[in-house]
Amino acid sequence: MKKNTKLKFKRFIAALLAVLMVMSLSACRTPSEFYHEVILGETTGKKKEKKDKKDKDKEEKTEAEKEETTEEVEYADEENPEFQEFLMEYFEDTVTADTMTFNDYLIDGSKYGVEMEGEATLGDARMDAEAVEESKKEDEEFYDKLVAFEDAELTEDERFTYECLKYDAEISMHAYDNIYFNEPFSPMTGVQENILTSFEEYRFDDKKDVEDYIVMINQVRDYFGDLIEFEKEKSEKGYFMSDAVADEVIEQCDEVIDKKGEFVNDVFNENIDALDFLSDDEKEEFKEQNAKAVEEVVVPAYEDLKSTLEDLKGTGKNDGGICNYDGGKEYYEDYIFPVYSGSAKTVDEEIEVMEDRADDLIMQMTSIYMSNQEAYEDYYEKYDSLYKFYEDMETSEIVDLLQKEYMDDYPLEGTIPYEIDYLSDSMSKIKDTTLAYYVTCPVDEPNYNRIKVNALNTEGIFNTLAHEGCPGHMFQFWYFRGSNPNPGRILESNLGYVEGWAVYTAYNTTLECDFEGTEDNAKVLAQLDKINTDLGYLVQARIDIGINYEGWSVEDVEDYLEEKGFNTEIAEDIFTTSIGSPGVYFSYSTGYYEMEELRNKAEEELGSKFEAKEFHKAILDAGPCQFAMLEKKIDKYIEENK
Repeated sequence: MKKNTKLKFKRFIAALLAVLMVMSLSACRTPSEFYHEVILGETTGKKKEKKDKKDKDKEEKTEAEKEETTEEVEYADEENPEFQEFLMEYFEDTVTADTMTFNDYLIDGSKYGVEMEGEATLGDARMDAEAVEESKKEDEEFYDKLVAFEDAELTEDERFTYECLKYDAEISMHAYDNIYFNEPFSPMTGVQENILTSFEEYRFDDKKDVEDYIVMINQVRDYFGDLIEFEKEKSEKGYFMSDAVADEVIEQCDEVIDKKGEFVNDVFNENIDALDFLSDDEKEEFKEQNAKAVEEVVVPAYEDLKSTLEDLKGTGKNDGGICNYDGGKEYYEDYIFPVYSGSAKTVDEEIEVMEDRADDLIMQMTSIYMSNQEAYEDYYEKYDSLYKFYEDMETSEIVDLLQKEYMDDYPLEGTIPYEIDYLSDSMSKIKDTTLAYYVTCPVDEPNYNRIKVNALNTEGIFNTLAHEGCPGHMFQFWYFRGSNPNPGRILESNLGYVEGWAVYTAYNTTLECDFEGTEDNAKVLAQLDKINTDLGYLVQARIDIGINYEGWSVEDVEDYLEEKGFNTEIAEDIFTTSIGSPGVYFSYSTGYYEMEELRNKAEEELGSKFEAKEFHKAILDAGPCQFAMLEKKIDKYIEENK
């Protein structure tokens, strides 16, 4: 779940302009030179030389890529039966790893000839040396089996699948570089934060699903127990989390303990009451079993975790970023950054991208202020109520509006079926920063789409539903899983691609938004809102790099926020988030930049032949993958459309 640390611009443009004018004079620029160079983006002198060098490097890289893509690659006409068997084995091993995963991916495994055997299970949470070595051995064996197909005759689709799996596997193996860098109780992505959501979203298709749920919820304490043992081992080795991060996780535990897990019962009871295949007596019996498990297993599991964290506080050796550990900087670059971003860039290259982008966004906002101060002031005054018109609409009305009015540039015929589910009041309060989220459709039923909505928080719901619904997550998963991809690809959910698409399309929707005629400066307001959101994600991701790759302190974070025009009061919160959950914002920032780079490349090379709908189709047809792989698909699309 994405934590919403809200970054809000100070009313700083006028002051910034004054500072920039002083800078222009101190840099020996005339006001005219400053206007053309900074505001209009024209370049002179050393800055022009730097830009020319970057453009030349880009051209040389593009030419090298063209030479590479023009090499003849021979593909088989028919699928390789051995490779297909390998993919099916990979699919089956993945979806049957535990009962929760099986329920997430499949409604009826018969389509793939897969079924979940044995007693329901949450899976193996052990992280002791023996378990880690066993896991590493399995991953190495998978990789060896995969690369055995390096020189095999494969179809074009199979070759792409092979390259995607190989690319992912090579990144994933870096997780074993130092297993103690793994944090199972991360504040944003940890088990304590996500396991109850998994139970909440667990689908009841028949009575056995309910019975399996009861079995699994009774395993929660043991599941936590295995991970708690790992936390103790981390402490002994000097890798325990900082006290600030521990306090945040303890606070999350208290939310469950203080409420005695009542919201778990509320959600379960509501879901059970909606089932038509259970008798009233069966419903009551299951409710009693669940309530007993919550009281005797779930709440004690959170009490165990809280007690352990309190005991281990003070044993951590590092209150800063992961780079402060031996090998931490390399782990961040080799594993964390590519896993969350999907990018093949180095972290240093991404720093340059972010710095240039931050300057550009601030200049865009400054330019708007200079040309239309009234619109800028209007945006600032209406910041919290800009989308008020949509906040008064029913959620389904907004989703329908998005499908009807904002999908012209996307390959959608007709409409996507979906359901709106509202969080219970208790869950809405716990997830108070969550407006809505998409529950990924099963791979065997892409028309089963659900959007969960927090009725207690509707601020910004229009953009959120564009991100979570159409043309964002719901559309991308519905499209790809409905295109009958092979078993090796249908499970892919690369974070950079998935979130990059959702951010990219939500921004497109923002820029098209006319606020239903309620705003005079609609186009400019939409542009300012896009810039502000873009800059917010950028700042959080850049700070993450600063902390975890460059060793920034809280004071360094404050300085950076001040420099970029944001309030500095949130510096400590962002610092704690970044050391507790490093890399989580890359999928929203870098993922988007990579999508935008591909679009810019396609537009530049195709010129008047570029069509947004066809470009988006190429992105969606490729499906979730690392951006280096996606670029190959876009290069092919460009060549075919020149």
